[in-house]
Amino acid sequence: MTDAAAPHPAPTTKQRPAGVTAAMWLLIAVAAAYLIDAVMIMAGSGEYPARVREAMTDSGVDPRAWDFIGGLAGALPVVSAGFGVVAAAVVVLLALAVGRGAFVGRILTWIAVGFALLCNVCGLGSAGTPAFSSIGYLTAYSRDSSGIHTFAQRLPQGYPDWYFYSSLALFGFGMLALIAAAVLLALPPANAYFRRAPRFAPVPYAYPAGHPAPGYPAQQVPAAPQASLTFEQRAEALATLERRRERGELTDEQYAAERARFES
Repeated sequence: MTDAAAPHPAPTTKQRPAGVTAAMWLLIAVAAAYLIDAVMIMAGSGEYPARVREAMTDSGVDPRAWDFIGGLAGALPVVSAGFGVVAAAVVVLLALAVGRGAFVGRILTWIAVGFALLCNVCGLGSAGTPAFSSIGYLTAYSRDSSGIHTFAQRLPQGYPDWYFYSSLALFGFGMLALIAAAVLLALPPANAYFRRAPRFAPVPYAYPAGHPAPGYPAQQVPAAPQASLTFEQRAEALATLERRRERGELTDEQYAAERARFES
């Protein structure tokens, strides 16, 4: 029996699949859509409080209720735009992690995609647009001799039509892009790209003399006169090859070549 003390081979640079590159750029495009939406919110924030006050007056709510929600109406667009900027920054970071082949980055991207789609669907059902701004909500009520008057409004409903249709287009594209990115990151080429590389290539210590460890040049293991491999030794060697291929330490070509060596 011979101990294999061959040096570990130099790690090879992973080639990023086209699907992963496409997913990365789709995520960046989604982040750009979030930023554009934040800019549009801020562009219409100046007239937003006046629109809210007018709608509240039309609802019949006591005008004194404005003293309670007036400040909130001024801050709500800023908060919504800030949420969009933070979401864009998170998506960009995920895109960079995906581009580098980070295993954790792919998992976090799937989680973020699911959360974003859930928010979009909720916004679409409540305000008619999947934009994150639909989460912003104002409500007030008052009671008088004629009954109870209630005012409730989502942020997009207090903006002009141009914002409604623009946000609908931006976030509609964003939802499709997120779904496409999630699918691309689940394809087989992406699985191989995100497979965790081992820190070192393990070599069996009691490998039969005259037979080099899989993946290492034959001259690194001196051959000694010895009888053919027994059935148990051959089975153990083939099992080692199979495990190394599953861990990504051997390419399909290297695996086939080493297997042929033992089966010959």
